[in-house]
This record gives sequence, C-alpha cells and structure tokens, in this order.
Amino acid sequence: MSMSRRDFMKLFGIGVASMLMTRCRVIPTPVVTCYVAVPLTPPALTPRDRLRQCWLSFGELAQRTMDASSQGTSEDVFGGQLVTDHRLALDELVTAGDLTPPVADLIQEAYGAAVYHVWRSNVLITSYEPMIVDYAPTSAGVLVHQADILDDFSGQGVIDPETLAKAQAALEHDMAFYALSDADLQSLYAQIMNTYQEEGQPIPSFEQLQLEVTPDAKAAAQFIIDLLAGK
Repeated sequence: MSMSRRDFMKLFGIGVASMLMTRCRVIPTPVVTCYVAVPLTPPALTPRDRLRQCWLSFGELAQRTMDASSQGTSEDVFGGQLVTDHRLALDELVTAGDLTPPVADLIQEAYGAAVYHVWRSNVLITSYEPMIVDYAPTSAGVLVHQADILDDFSGQGVIDPETLAKAQAALEHDMAFYALSDADLQSLYAQIMNTYQEEGQPIPSFEQLQLEVTPDAKAAAQFIIDLLAGK
C-alpha cells in the first residue's frame, strides 16, 4: 500500500527526532555503537505522478487566481508553471515510449485549455467575450469537472463502472474537439451558423456535437482516465 506524502512526512519527522535524541548509545558490552541521523528524502516523483499533481491543481489555481486578482494582479504565474511542468512530464513519457508525440500534444493542448479556463473563470478583471458559437469554455469545463469526479472516486479506492463509462465518453468527446484543426473548427462554426441563420435550427449544445473520435483522441482520453483514476 502506498503511503501518502503527509503520512510519510509524519513518520520521517518522528524517526529523525528519535534518532537525534539517542545519537550515541552505550550497550552493555565494551563496544559503543553510535547512531547517526541520516536525512531521508522522499522518492522522486515519476512523470505520471507529476502529471497527476498538475491535473489535481485546478482548485489551488482557482484560489491563487482569486487571491491575486483581489490584490489587483491578473498575471497567471502559477498556471504558467503548471502548463510548463505538465509539458516536461509528458516529454519524459514520450522519450520513454509510453506516449506517442501526437497523443502527448493533444493531452497538452487540452490541459492548457483547462488551466486557462480556470484562470479566466476566477480572475476578477476579465471574462469570456460573448460569442454566438464558442464551445471552448464548455469543453475546458468538462475536463476540470471530470478531473474532480475521478479524483473523488479514486480516493474511495473503487470507481463505479457507470461513472467510469460516463467519464470515458465525456473525455473522448472532449479530445475529439481538441483534435480538430483550426480550419476544421472554423468550418464547424460556419456550418452551425449557416444552419442557424438559414434554417432557423437551434445551435446545438457541446454535448450534441457529432464529432469523430480519432484513435489519438481515444488514446488521450484513456490516458487521462488512467492517470486520474490512479491506475
């Protein structure tokens, strides 16, 4: 069973304090045994561990954004660091052969969008500009929401199959959206607007969009699920 960092630090502190108090002990023999307190360090986090930390930092990002914004600062230093750390960890997995570059790029784009969404949703001096068709905020919101859900369930040790299936479907649909090129996205928006203006059809919700789930999109969604579910 893995030990949480908090529990590890508690045990580490108790252990070091005990050794410092009994650094040299004379046992009932002519030999004196000295115990030297050797600093212990937690094992280095793996790239997957660091990625998971990034995905579970949305709450901290929101709080830091609100705190900074209340002091008149809108610069997203913490969010920028999260995006950089996320990219570095992904690159290590690509180098190790655990991810293909296209899948890693897709995951990075999605994560960057989620970080931007959290920042923009909590900064006090800006907001999303109203647009008739813009699925970016909803798409990014899906990522943040699914990260929260999967983290909550993974903490319980077991994830309900129905919840997992819903998360899989939501993330695959989301990755399919991020897999669209800029030209594809503009074409999609133009088609929706033409249908809305010429035929009077309502603008579909993000969930109603018919998007092709490419192999890379499916692989990216599966990676995120496994990462957040602690697999």
